[in-house]
Amino acid sequence: MAGRMKEIVRTHGNSDHLGSDPTMNSQKNQKQRTMGGSGRIVVAAMLGLALAGCDTAGLLEVDLPGNVTAGDVESPGLASTMRVAAIGDFEWAWDTYVNYAARHSDEYIHSSGNFTARRQMLRDIPGDLGAYQSNIFGRWHTARMMLEQNFERLQGFTDQEVPNRARYMAEMRTYGGFVYIAFGEGFCGTPIDGDGQVRTPAQLLETAVDRFTEALQLAQAANQPHLVNAARVGRARAYLGLQQYGAAISDAELVPEGFTFSATRDQSQGRRENSMAATNRLMTNQAATVAPGYRDVRWKGVPDPRVNVTNTGFVGHDNSTIVWRHDKTPAVGGHGQDVIIASHREALLFIAEAAALTGDLGRAREIMNHFHEAAGIPPVTVEDTPTQDAVIRQVIEERRRELFVEGGHRHRDQLRWQGTPYAIPFLGEPGSDHPDGVDDYGQVYGTTTCLPVAQNEQVGS
Repeated sequence: MAGRMKEIVRTHGNSDHLGSDPTMNSQKNQKQRTMGGSGRIVVAAMLGLALAGCDTAGLLEVDLPGNVTAGDVESPGLASTMRVAAIGDFEWAWDTYVNYAARHSDEYIHSSGNFTARRQMLRDIPGDLGAYQSNIFGRWHTARMMLEQNFERLQGFTDQEVPNRARYMAEMRTYGGFVYIAFGEGFCGTPIDGDGQVRTPAQLLETAVDRFTEALQLAQAANQPHLVNAARVGRARAYLGLQQYGAAISDAELVPEGFTFSATRDQSQGRRENSMAATNRLMTNQAATVAPGYRDVRWKGVPDPRVNVTNTGFVGHDNSTIVWRHDKTPAVGGHGQDVIIASHREALLFIAEAAALTGDLGRAREIMNHFHEAAGIPPVTVEDTPTQDAVIRQVIEERRRELFVEGGHRHRDQLRWQGTPYAIPFLGEPGSDHPDGVDDYGQVYGTTTCLPVAQNEQVGS
């Protein structure tokens, strides 16, 4: 057949409005390597034509609208398009990770009849599991590479060539910092740019601090207060993970009340939908159900509305498990609900944790009671938490409730407190909802806690 097949760069539409981002559909069946050292992402353009008596040679020479060659991305005229592409990749990765981390923690148990889905929720996640390699590990590295390469590209342009260059650069560094938050909190480690060196979680959080520090400077210079505050929340989160408690408090204190920074979602299916809402729909055949430990959460006998869980009466995908759902996404139509990346609520809890760990018990109790007052439940008193140990445990409990199924926080806490007196058991471990190593149907839990380095990254490095 005459004609040529062109390489094209994946683009998301030339628009600053992320809500209208016409991105590609799910790549869940595609194996991918992070390609961190590559200078571009290319995909094969595939065109199916229904032809009847047409000149195919001429048709195949036509440039498809919206497709650009790999070299075109270096043009300042496409800076806005590449900005939307990079942020779109991040938002997809963040949305996927938040839902995945909740299902990997003790917040959900599986109700799936699908072998791969069930395996992942039973914490049996080897590095060569294809769904894990592409859906979690691969998406994060695609987002990381897009953000970092786009930042470097913007550095080579001028403000005259790209009028919004300063803001775009601040965005690349802000979102990029949260990539390293996910890597540092939820993963066992990862190589970067195909160098074969697996960074530790602490090293990845240090990189997050560096990214957010640069983001703060850029966002302040560009007069972007929402990015300034997002970077402060992100850096406080990284400092907390690095046990630099004074620095965490200093950043978190500057975040204004009511602040929220979110990944945009819309009602389309695939990469633009809220995947937590898909997990939590009010319908039969669902693959996950809220774990028993979250089904009747109370404080001093009073139901805690922050963890509001109901029995749907529906049977899950396994045709056996009753599905319980929470109210953090709507029963129907929640696919377009944005997903929180950073918030003032998180910042307050960072302060509470740091205060408790450094002996400022009064401040930790004050913050916890801020949340109790908002929830309409009885306060936390000195009698409830008479010692530093008791305050630390209560802060962990407040995070469990306030940040339920949000931001990968519960998974972070399970990993953060491993090997300490405050350890939070994973499902299948003693003290969990499934303390004997098996689920309600006798299926054996695996040993995955932190998310492993994907095999394709190890081979690729």
